[in-house]
Amino acid sequence: MYKKIILKVSLITVATLLLQCCLFTKDGCKLTNADKEWLLEEHDSLTYLRNGKDTVAVKVETGFGQDGYDYTFGIRTGDNDYFGYSKIKFSIVNDSISIRTWVNACDDKITVLILKQSIHYAQRYHPLKDSITNIDLMVNGKTYNNCFNFSDQSDTVLQELIFAKNYGVVKFLTHTGDLFELVPFD
Repeated sequence: MYKKIILKVSLITVATLLLQCCLFTKDGCKLTNADKEWLLEEHDSLTYLRNGKDTVAVKVETGFGQDGYDYTFGIRTGDNDYFGYSKIKFSIVNDSISIRTWVNACDDKITVLILKQSIHYAQRYHPLKDSITNIDLMVNGKTYNNCFNFSDQSDTVLQELIFAKNYGVVKFLTHTGDLFELVPFD
């Protein structure tokens, strides 16, 4: 009797797993216009004012893709959702700092990743896509609304990073005192 029950439960479990993996395919979540507002796809470069006097053009790299499925023991895992990213890279005293914004269509958050090449430094921030910060900041005569302030005075790379939807990095201050402020483009 117990063997029959165990056999039935096992068969139902296996059948359910096979149906989920084979019959109910998921096309993956698509990026919405709201998702793309976090990226800089309309820009080839941005201009920043460095330390209040020098202008620096920074190349913008934006791309899109789709995650692939992973298979574990023949069972599909993971997702095949669409994603987008934007990357900017600043040259700072024989080094560089890259700041990448990553948006996955089905996630409710974005990822802001900061990398410093020379010391293999990485810092991640994960603000929610629908967050309202009520932080407004004026930089070079333009007011940016709903800014994210990622600050840490003890950080050995960036002490302050201000990020705004539709604009990316608005302002950042390195631990060595280099200040970069976005020159308005609209």
